[in-house]
Amino acid sequence: MSYLETYTNSLNNPSLAESIKKTAKEVMANVESQFDFSGQLTGLLLGNVQSGKTGQMLGVISDLADKGYRVFILLTTDNVDLQRQTYNRVKDALTTFTVLSEGDVVLFNPQNLLKPIVIVLKKNTSVLRKWGNLLASSQLNTGLCLCIFDDEADAASLNTLVNKNRTSTINKHLQKIKETASSSLYFEVTATPQSIILQSGISGWKPAFVNYFKPGDAYLGGNFFYSNPTSYCIRFTSENELEEISEEGDVLCPEGLRKSIMSFLVVCAYKRIKGETNCNFMIHPSIRIAIHNKFTECVQEYLNLLQQSTSDDGFKEQLKDAWTDLQQTKPDLVHYDDIYEQVVDILDNTLICVIPLNSKSFICRDSNNPDALDLSKGFNIVIGGNTLGRGITFPHLQTVYYCRSSKTPQADTFWQHSRIFGYDREKELVRIFIPQTLHSLFVSLNESNEILIKQIENGIDNIQIIYPEGIKPTRKNVLDNKYLNLIVGGVNMFASNPIPNYTQDVDNIVDAYTNLEYVDVPAETLISILKKTGSAEQTDFDSKKYISCIKALQEKRPTIKCRLIVRVNRDISKGTGTLLSPTDRKLGDKFNDDITLTIYRVNGSTDKGWDGMPNWIPNIKFPDGICFYDIVE
Repeated sequence: MSYLETYTNSLNNPSLAESIKKTAKEVMANVESQFDFSGQLTGLLLGNVQSGKTGQMLGVISDLADKGYRVFILLTTDNVDLQRQTYNRVKDALTTFTVLSEGDVVLFNPQNLLKPIVIVLKKNTSVLRKWGNLLASSQLNTGLCLCIFDDEADAASLNTLVNKNRTSTINKHLQKIKETASSSLYFEVTATPQSIILQSGISGWKPAFVNYFKPGDAYLGGNFFYSNPTSYCIRFTSENELEEISEEGDVLCPEGLRKSIMSFLVVCAYKRIKGETNCNFMIHPSIRIAIHNKFTECVQEYLNLLQQSTSDDGFKEQLKDAWTDLQQTKPDLVHYDDIYEQVVDILDNTLICVIPLNSKSFICRDSNNPDALDLSKGFNIVIGGNTLGRGITFPHLQTVYYCRSSKTPQADTFWQHSRIFGYDREKELVRIFIPQTLHSLFVSLNESNEILIKQIENGIDNIQIIYPEGIKPTRKNVLDNKYLNLIVGGVNMFASNPIPNYTQDVDNIVDAYTNLEYVDVPAETLISILKKTGSAEQTDFDSKKYISCIKALQEKRPTIKCRLIVRVNRDISKGTGTLLSPTDRKLGDKFNDDITLTIYRVNGSTDKGWDGMPNWIPNIKFPDGICFYDIVE
């Protein structure tokens, strides 16, 4: 039996097994068409947050082993719990492989190549240095292709010093590990590929191909939680609840947080009645540990207060409100009286565990205890910040309270906060408590993410990223400023050195519009004009990038309008700025939500600095409030 068959047969899930086989076949097709066992090939494996990327990744490893590949490295983020969790999962899943952890140095020897070998490592400086030296000095890797799977590749692997002409430590060690073998396959695995897609070709980290792991039918993701119109699971909270808890003095539990706790108690009671013993609630307020501590204190004090007041009318009324709310989406929810009895028992026996989860709490935990963090047991309220953003799996996560804010949010960071995405949620009982402004942010992120996936499904070339103004796709320090192309809406962009080659072609396209103040046209008309106009210098006016932006905006906003303003017989001197007349500039500024292309047919007189030939000068303005990113190679 093949390695892939052995792995998929162990899953006891025919639909998942077929999905993994399909993914493995598609990835192998890309490898076989682009890899010749010399040098290095990088690919992107894209999944959704908590959609089963690890299972798909293990399928690809198994299929590669069937094709004769023998040495695999699986990289996790620098997190003791996650590395241990991943190692145990790989060891349990790939029973026909030799699976090593980062401390198994003595087991790394040629005899182990009788079976494929998988080494699970943290992206930690000392760990990568040790294994880089071991791989370089060992004969095990000689003549073999090294296959590296970098989980959360966008988180720590990229060069954070690219704009300082230096190489960051983790990136340097990963490059060294790649170079220990005569050839290597490097798979970047993530649910947030913005920083990877925006890598320049010269960086060595831009993928040559991409494969998308489509989630299964039972997956609840962005289209369910952050839809437009608003999903039934959303409950809006006050915009200032974070400030209420952050203030000095006594910590009082604000209304939205109180309601979220009551909702969670009802769900826990329902689960308990059904005989289930696990349910989770995530509170994500800030990156600051001091704020985590205040929320922990606030939640614990409120639970204590509830414990002492279960017979009060006020408690019963609040619990009934939470039960009624959940019953609206789950009509067969058990009777309120039964829920009430279970909630009282849960509170009386202190069955709710409040867990602050951050870098400080990690340091305080026993790293040798395999059960140091096990959210698959009990009823847990987990409070934290960045630690909740990647890697940590939340089984049976039913309730989220989210109030983290940022002046300039990063799309990839905030999207990773969507830990409620997954397969084992009881969708009728999920609730997200969130301020309306933050909900709008996540709706925008979901729209952009869907457009990105649609582009990626058509290949890795010419991918563009569009976000509302004020949202960054990723952190600046991993993007090479020399190659990053940014188009900001509301700004007039024009060709100062226009090309005269296709003047007659443009004449034919716009002949019917020359006497009109402006005209609404299909996007294809603007695209056809831009293909025939532009600048002799790409950095001055890159028509291809503007065409890509128009196409991407069509995907994001199908109802967007394209305005065309045509002016002829212009006797303008060369080098006079945007060339727009005050009247035309004022006209274009009226269309703040549209794509506006203004084209002037300049006579091209030599006494005006031109070469004596008439030509068309394009001036384009995209809608206010959008930022468009891609890479210019």
